[in-house]
Amino acid sequence: MTRRPFFLLFAFLIAATGCAPSGYYRSTSSSLDSLLTLQAQQQRRIAALEAEIAATREQVQSSRASSDSRLSELNGRMDQLQGKLEESGVRFTKLATQIESVKQRAAADTSRAPGAVILDPDEAFRAAQSDYAAGRYELARTSLTEYLKRFPDSEVSDDAQYLVGESAYNTGDFRGAIEAYRKVVENYPKGDHVPKALLKAGMASARINDVPASRRYYQLVIQRYPKSDEARLARERLSVKNAQ
Repeated sequence: MTRRPFFLLFAFLIAATGCAPSGYYRSTSSSLDSLLTLQAQQQRRIAALEAEIAATREQVQSSRASSDSRLSELNGRMDQLQGKLEESGVRFTKLATQIESVKQRAAADTSRAPGAVILDPDEAFRAAQSDYAAGRYELARTSLTEYLKRFPDSEVSDDAQYLVGESAYNTGDFRGAIEAYRKVVENYPKGDHVPKALLKAGMASARINDVPASRRYYQLVIQRYPKSDEARLARERLSVKNAQ
């Protein structure tokens, strides 16, 4: 409510009363001032309420946005946990498969004692080869040695003899390895393992500090198989020795 209606009312009262006493005029003026003051107070209260309502509305909207953000965050965490759970399930399945595979191999190993005789030559060689590939070098060496006793002239006898040397080398029996490599050269001179056997015999000799024997083996590789990879490696090792 504005001041204009009050002034009109005031003018009307003056016109209606004509020569009203001055006391009455002062009373009416005082009442008008009170009404104006009350109106101003009410307007201030209304403005304050409107501001409070606006602030409350903003808080509600902010709280809603915060709640939505929190909910989105929780959903994201749930998705992450679900993903991790699924990943753990996959890992568990793989691990279970690996354990089952190990159990099957262990059962096969316990059913075959070290050095046990297998009459079929192909099966015997595959079993020994499997032991070597699995790192069971002692068992592989025993099985391969037995294989060579029974089948010295098979198509894979030179492979078996070379693997005997490799098994010995991998267990640190360098003298036994040299002897096995020498047999590859002597018993299977036309086999494709001869260059490797000569090179490895030189390496095994170096491991036991037999430098003259090591040089002789390296030189044999170079003389007999000059274009082979083994000859290249032998030259590198000889050059290192000469540099020292």
